[in-house]
Amino acid sequence: MSNQQSKIKLVQIIADSDLSGGPRHVLGLLSSINRSKFECFLICPNGNLSREAKEISRLEVINIEMSSKFDLVAMSSINKILSQIQSQNNPFGPMIVHTHGTRAGFLGRMSLPKGVLSVYTEHRWDADYHLENRINEWLQLYWLKRLNQKTHLIIAVSNSVRDFLINRKLAPDARIRVIHNGIDLQNAKSKMQKAKNSKGNHFIIGNVGNLNHQKGHEYLIEAMPEILEHYPHAMLEIIGEGEERKNLESKIQDLKLERHVTLLGKQVDPMSFMAKWDLFVLPSVAETFGIVVLEAMSQKLPVVATQVGGVPDIIKHNKNGILVSPHSPESIAEATIELLSRPAKMEQLARNASDRVKDFDWKKIVSKVEREYLELI
Repeated sequence: MSNQQSKIKLVQIIADSDLSGGPRHVLGLLSSINRSKFECFLICPNGNLSREAKEISRLEVINIEMSSKFDLVAMSSINKILSQIQSQNNPFGPMIVHTHGTRAGFLGRMSLPKGVLSVYTEHRWDADYHLENRINEWLQLYWLKRLNQKTHLIIAVSNSVRDFLINRKLAPDARIRVIHNGIDLQNAKSKMQKAKNSKGNHFIIGNVGNLNHQKGHEYLIEAMPEILEHYPHAMLEIIGEGEERKNLESKIQDLKLERHVTLLGKQVDPMSFMAKWDLFVLPSVAETFGIVVLEAMSQKLPVVATQVGGVPDIIKHNKNGILVSPHSPESIAEATIELLSRPAKMEQLARNASDRVKDFDWKKIVSKVEREYLELI
């Protein structure tokens, strides 16, 4: 048997085309996985993820648009491609299809050929996350439960996700594993070394996140007037784009914060901005993990974050960051003002955060995923 024939065929499927949490997780996984053991494929829509993935050696990228969970054309195309991958080289060898997120999880798992091992990563659902339409929410969770019953391995990106799946009986307990998201520490370190001297004379508070309800930006903006009473030259920079942009712009105008709050939109390299920030604040009301927290910690930034979802898996209060209540501008302002007034504490939190983030190095995370793959064979 040839070396190529002895490899495990591994297909990742994701419906997102941007480079937010889930896609970045997939990109990191594909960049670091052991190519001597796995023959890798990626099925995803055309977009930023696809373009980045095509730079990875020994990876075949197949573009399929997935407009909805019930996209029958996409389902048929995925089934056809999976069948072709299964039949090539060693047709009776092991093949794993790893789907990510609700849409790809539905389309991919409904399209599986016989004899294929199914892995699903839940990136979104925990007790804090809800859809505006509760009927749609019920339907999503109903199908999630049905498909999880036929899935060989379910990966939860945080303890909050695992607890939600178990408490709502959405997946068999014995098939769930908690494997956190990771970060490319070497890349993060190089960015810090290149730009760490660019800090200005005034405090800059930063945030990165899609502009949607779950990210809670309005609470961070509402905290600024109190922060400015103590630090009148403080600035807030928010990187990200989304449907809440107009509402946030109106809030900034209503609070007369135009000179102090800047919405920077999408940026190709958010970590290059972090190098000039003094403090990172995560005001999310739902956050199943928080890769952006790891990125901030890797840049030796002290972090204030809401105690939601998977954030406490990363931050230990008063040791490597500060945890505050969600939905509370007052809590955000109080923690921010305290830290800005105590530079020694900020430095200590930043050092501890830099040490903590080493536990989430992609090499360690991918090693855990590979072990789970191999146990399925």
